Amino acid sequence: MARRALALSALSLACGAAWAQSSVTVYGLLDVGVDQVRKGEGNVQGTLFGMSGTTPVPNAMASPETRTNRMAPSLSAQSHFGFKGTEDLGGGWKGGFTLEGGIQADGGVLSNDGRLFGRQAFVSLTTPVGEVRLGRQASPMLIGYYLATTERLGGTDLMGAGLVVNTLQTYQDNMASFLVRKGPWLGVLSYSTNAGVSNRISAARASATSATPAANAATGQIIGGLTAGAESPDDRGRAQGALLAYNGTPFSVIATYHRNDFRGAQVGVASAANGGTFVPLYALDTYTGAMIGAKYKAPTDTMIVANFHVGKYDNVGPLDPKVQTASVGVKQAFGAFELGVQYMQSRFKNFTRGKDSGVMLGADYNFSKRTAVYSRIGFVDDDRGNIVRGTVTPLPIAGGPGALLVPLGAQEVPLFSGAGQNTDARTSIVSVGIRHLF
Repeated sequence: MARRALALSALSLACGAAWAQSSVTVYGLLDVGVDQVRKGEGNVQGTLFGMSGTTPVPNAMASPETRTNRMAPSLSAQSHFGFKGTEDLGGGWKGGFTLEGGIQADGGVLSNDGRLFGRQAFVSLTTPVGEVRLGRQASPMLIGYYLATTERLGGTDLMGAGLVVNTLQTYQDNMASFLVRKGPWLGVLSYSTNAGVSNRISAARASATSATPAANAATGQIIGGLTAGAESPDDRGRAQGALLAYNGTPFSVIATYHRNDFRGAQVGVASAANGGTFVPLYALDTYTGAMIGAKYKAPTDTMIVANFHVGKYDNVGPLDPKVQTASVGVKQAFGAFELGVQYMQSRFKNFTRGKDSGVMLGADYNFSKRTAVYSRIGFVDDDRGNIVRGTVTPLPIAGGPGALLVPLGAQEVPLFSGAGQNTDARTSIVSVGIRHLF
């Protein structure tokens, strides 16, 4: 952390000299709230999450009912800071860069698995026909999501449920992209040599938690983890993406596509016990995802948005989980006030056939274009569905996408800013917070 702080200080000093040339912009957003999260007692009986070795553990111990009062980051929007600059080269040509990092402002630490610039770090060249970007970037799927939501991918944004069933649909390492803008039309194509897939996938992160060890070669790490983007000779982690959007007024229509090659990467559970034991469950071959979305802005300051996302994990073996997510959101402005509601349902169409359904109510008061206070009240219910067994190690698991994909390392933006959810139970939140854009 000391090195990161020193690097950030040095970068700030360097940018201070550039400001005089009007070439660098500093920007960001901070969002911090206080909340209460309640989880009903889960049902993990008959699955590996209800076992201690070979001994069954009752739900009251393995997945207990809880009530937690917290100061929580990024409830209504993802906190971040960034630096960007451009140089006009003439004739429609421009050079530029973007450095952008995520922040957990409740503790003053970095998000995106501890990366200093974990959201974006790329250099760009704008030409008369389009823009080329090289480096870590937002995926076409994430760009499309921001055009098809009433919120900002905060911890209470249920419309992001389809997006986060695979972390690589948010930000990708080693990405080359080409963007074309023509009036309300936007097109994006992308390719990555390894968007962020290690040979073992688990819930382990750069720093240890109470449930998982620190990520290493033995334990594996989350999809998109800190060191998961190292290229390999077998093209593991290779990714392609595309977006086509008409972002007009009053209508917007968005379509996106995403694909990852996992090349047999093992998916499993990393336990904090015994120095970080990794138990493999599946071997992944590919992941493909697609989303369509639509937005309507009425003259009455009403916004109506809907999106539909499908994703498929092709495993090495007979089980290929298919995830389907549908969501709708409405937001209405009354002067400085904004009131909103979202509904979401995400389900495995096969596999466990588990599902997650949720409702979120929101209210914002905008003191200005930069500063707002907000409240979010809502819940998500998990239906665990059927018990299935892994193909590498045939251990039983169950749950809907939200409850199951976090412990298997597929999500980096878990429900309610890290609160997670119990399998086969309701998880609810009541929150108030402050958001400031700079």
